[in-house]
Amino acid sequence: MDNSDKKIKKLGEFGYVNQNCWLAKSLGYPPSKRCQYCQSKFGECLFTRYLLVSIALVTIIALAVYILEGIVSKGVVISIFILVIVYGYFFDKSTEKIIEANFEQKKAKDALEELNIELEAKIKEQTRHIREAYEVEKHAHEELEKMNESKNQFMAITQHHLRTPLSSTMGYLDLILSNTFGKMPKKISEILVKIKGSTQGEIRIVNDLLNISAFQMGKNVLQAEDNIDPTKILQDIFDGQDTEIKERGLYFKIKKENDIPLILADKSKLTAALTNIIDNAIKYTKEGGITTTLKSENGKVLIFIKDTGMGISKECLGKLFSSTFERCSDAQKAFAVGKGIGLFLSSKVVELHGGKIWAESEGVGKGSTFCIELPINGIDNKKG
Repeated sequence: MDNSDKKIKKLGEFGYVNQNCWLAKSLGYPPSKRCQYCQSKFGECLFTRYLLVSIALVTIIALAVYILEGIVSKGVVISIFILVIVYGYFFDKSTEKIIEANFEQKKAKDALEELNIELEAKIKEQTRHIREAYEVEKHAHEELEKMNESKNQFMAITQHHLRTPLSSTMGYLDLILSNTFGKMPKKISEILVKIKGSTQGEIRIVNDLLNISAFQMGKNVLQAEDNIDPTKILQDIFDGQDTEIKERGLYFKIKKENDIPLILADKSKLTAALTNIIDNAIKYTKEGGITTTLKSENGKVLIFIKDTGMGISKECLGKLFSSTFERCSDAQKAFAVGKGIGLFLSSKVVELHGGKIWAESEGVGKGSTFCIELPINGIDNKKG
């Protein structure tokens, strides 16, 4: 092995030459095994110091014996040298272990420091990426909020502009039908009644869209009123649907299991919510009819609207009230025309009343039941 090979040896490797030690450097190889773990100068070597101390002690002992006895016997010399050699052997082994242990400790410390540096660099890099991603997400969120606000404002303005001419149309139709401008022929009156019905339907759609905008903007659109009778609301809804129900050959019933108390509610919004559910029951029922059951318990009014219609699949049950402008595939197959907002609005109105709404069905073709739970005093007047 030549000099160039030895120089490339690393500390701790066999054949490493400590360039700080003149002895190892002069020899070109480590004088002892422990030397391959050492980077100290020759003068700092523990074994060198031991040798110097040993020589000094031997000299002192020899002088002391000579002074005391006038002669240094061979036995004393041999004893001293045996002592030095034996002690030196064990000293050599112990220093070798100490130096090797120190080397391993230093090696572990260096590795740990290197790992810490790498980890710190990686953490800084990851932090930078996270910060950049956060800024991108924050910017996107701000842009989305601006777009959403613009959309809501656009919808609100558009719907208000739609409702104004529709309201005017309704006013003129009422005047014409009340013969304010003269008596109308029967045929024309019948046509105008149909136009009035369609206009009322359009006004309900616009009102629904306005309510959706209000819900999406986090507004509470309810106006609380005392002493609202849920039984009368249901009866009025059924009376308004009486013609369609009879034309379809269906029945409707209202049952009360016990006395139903008057409640604190927004009458118009609650009426709209229950109308949506009853409209659906009529729309998706071909034969049989609708039975509405009311009961009161634990400070709440429970309303069950049960039909004998097409039923609801398990897949659709979980998303009936979850989104706007989206209808279940079952409903789309049975009735192609629909806004997909009625049940969503109904659920929001019931929730704002502090209540709950859910649907139950044994499956397609087995009818369905819509369940509404309303607290008797569910609205905070300050929020209304």
